[in-house]
Formats: sequence, C-alpha cells, structure tokens
Amino acid sequence: MGLAACQGAFGRNIQAVTYGEPTSCPSDLFEPMSAGGTVIDCVGWTLHVPFGMDIELSTAASHARSESIFDTDPIPIEITPDGHRVAYLDVRELRYLAKDLRSGFTRPITPRLTAEEIVAITSVASSADSRHFAVSTSENRRTFVTDFETGRTRTLDQVCWAYGLTGDSLMGSAGCDGVDVSIDAIRFDGTATRFRSEEEHPLDMSADLRWYIDFGEPASVYETATGRRVRVLPAELSEFQWAGADTLVARDADIEDGDDYIAIDARTGELISIGIPYSDSIVFGKVR
Repeated sequence: MGLAACQGAFGRNIQAVTYGEPTSCPSDLFEPMSAGGTVIDCVGWTLHVPFGMDIELSTAASHARSESIFDTDPIPIEITPDGHRVAYLDVRELRYLAKDLRSGFTRPITPRLTAEEIVAITSVASSADSRHFAVSTSENRRTFVTDFETGRTRTLDQVCWAYGLTGDSLMGSAGCDGVDVSIDAIRFDGTATRFRSEEEHPLDMSADLRWYIDFGEPASVYETATGRRVRVLPAELSEFQWAGADTLVARDADIEDGDDYIAIDARTGELISIGIPYSDSIVFGKVR
C-alpha cells in the first residue's frame, strides 16, 4: 500500500513514524540502474507507524555501489524527530528530497548529485524542529543545507559530516576518513568553533545538540555546553543512538526471544519498552 492510501486513511493527522527499514535487497521488483559508474541496486524503504498501515517509499534508494565493486553500501535516509518528515535519495531525480508525510508536499534539498557524490554520502541530518536538513558527501567535502519552509539551499565547503543542525549552524567535521576527527560548531556565515576531537566520527548527538554520548567506560550522556556528565547508560545495553531530542534507543540482547530495542529517557533514565526488533539498518523517528 503506497503513501497516497495512507494519507487517505489518516489525512493530515497521520501518525508519527516510529522507524523505517529498507526493502529486502536484492528485490525482484527493481532492476539495478547504472548512473555514470555508480550502480543503485536496491530501492524502497518501509516506514512504520504505531497503529495503522505502513508507508512505502518506493523510489527511495537504499543501497548503491561502484560498478567495479560487488558489495553495496547503504544510502542513508533521515526521519525527523517529530516523525512527520523524511529525507531520501530519489532514484528518478538522483537528488535528495524531503517529504512532509501529512501534506504530501515534497521539496528538493540537494541539487542533482553526481555518481561520485552518491556513493560518497556520509550523513543526512535534520534539526530538532524538523525544518532544516543537511546532506553531506565526502566527494569534494560538501554539505548541502536546506530550509524546508523556504526552499533555500546553501552549500558548505570543507564539511564532510553533519551530526546535527539548527537554523543558523551545524555540528560538523571536515574529516572524511573517519579517524582523528575534529568536530566544529559551524555557523552558516562561515565561522567555526572547535568543539572536541574524536578517534572516530561520532553519530551520537541529540537532535537539538544539547547532549552527546561518550562511548567510554561507562557509556554516558554529556551536556554539550558544559561537558558535564548527566547520565551513565545501562551496561547491559549497547549500540546507543538518538531518536529525538531527549530519547535514546539501544540494543537489548538479553531479552528471552532475541535482540530488541529499548528506549531511554535521557532526562530521567527511565527505560521504556518499544517492541522494535533489532536491525543493523534501522532508522528511527519518534518512538514515544
């Protein structure tokens, strides 16, 4: 069932997307397409809502590879913290689009991407208010930042990763190789302030950039502005990631029936069962 049917069922009150996962790869429904040396060989994402029909993004690319390499790499999508917008690489236009799932309105958030840029996508991020999007590629170290409401897109050079953004700045890095990465607060006027350094690129900042996770022993939540540790995370959980401004999700491998995800309220430490099975390619929206 496609998106139009879901809109018909829910109208403008469509429920917030809890999580998304790619369609099984390879799929008999899609013939791999070549774009200047890049092969997009898997298309389709399924977005899940708590009670109701799934939303199918049938033109959203999920995996791509170079023609000379057999193994495919995932192409990231982004579900906004409120669960009502999604950004994805469209196979027809070969650029990222952002779609508002309530209204159906779709906005381009990057120019048409080259084959080299597509296989080099490093991150897709959205702001806490779900208005701004950032798409980064290691090809020429560029990040495209778009205001969904106005349609204005600006290009930030020498920014290879975006970890989160606001209306006038983002947390990003020029480092593309994934090691010895310096993280900077980069304003859209071009000025930047050093935040911290990492041995590997992090994917660990809350949507509003207030908190970050340090994966040391023990893994903990820290306040961005002060560096103060505010919460130690449970040792029995692993693979922590943010799902919104104040919610973490983590893999719980100790449940009786196999791996599952559990949510953590970063403010109180409360553990919340969400009943979502573990997957190494899942993308979270609003989980509570």
